[in-house]
Amino acid sequence: MIELTNISKVYDTPAGPFHAIDDVTLSIGSGDIFGIIGESGAGKSTLVRCINLLEQPTSGSVVIDGHDVTSLRGRDLRELRADIGMIFQRFSLFEQRTVLDNVIFPATLASTGKRVSRAEAPERARKLLALVGLEGKEGSYPSQLSGGQQQRVAIARALMTSPKTLLCDEATSALDTLTTSQVLDLLGRINRELGVTIVLITHSLAVARRICNHVVVMDHGHVVEQGTAEEIFSNPQADVTRALLQFEGEGR
Repeated sequence: MIELTNISKVYDTPAGPFHAIDDVTLSIGSGDIFGIIGESGAGKSTLVRCINLLEQPTSGSVVIDGHDVTSLRGRDLRELRADIGMIFQRFSLFEQRTVLDNVIFPATLASTGKRVSRAEAPERARKLLALVGLEGKEGSYPSQLSGGQQQRVAIARALMTSPKTLLCDEATSALDTLTTSQVLDLLGRINRELGVTIVLITHSLAVARRICNHVVVMDHGHVVEQGTAEEIFSNPQADVTRALLQFEGEGR
């Protein structure tokens, strides 16, 4: 269970304080596929980066499995991040490292409890690459792979430390429709077979509708609506949600 309570993130700008996140409270259940949707600039990425403290909240609390992690530092923070994998929109792979080395890399940084030995790391990485459908690509470099294949490498890398949660920051927005569908199917398998909680940031309602169980809708740093995916998409209450659904229906 991940609980965010009264989370705010304020940046100082020349024009004055900017509230990227403003007093957001929400709960993400263990084993859920949880969608956070909204237009660009709604605060989705900032909110999710507060979960693993890549962004330190200005105020509020982050509680994971009953433990307040908001003020973690040093080794305790590294242990938290080993339990929370992150998949980025632009893959963020090391271009000069092979696929195998990219997947192994997180294990070299993990805390003692999550670290995989040098002897064990290659075998674990190969198993993860097989899981994501990239068996035989261990010696390739990112530039030799398609975008969908690179994203699969990023997913395997995120799983290297056996995280309980995956944060997916627009993980499919750089991919074509068919590849997006394949990646979503893979994330669904990971959720079902490994029991990993998935938090999916997306501006695509089609993506959220396809895979998410619960959804929150954000606008200008606020959560304007939240509920099951069925509730949100079949009976939206907020004007922002209705506008997003209308634009989707017009083929945007």
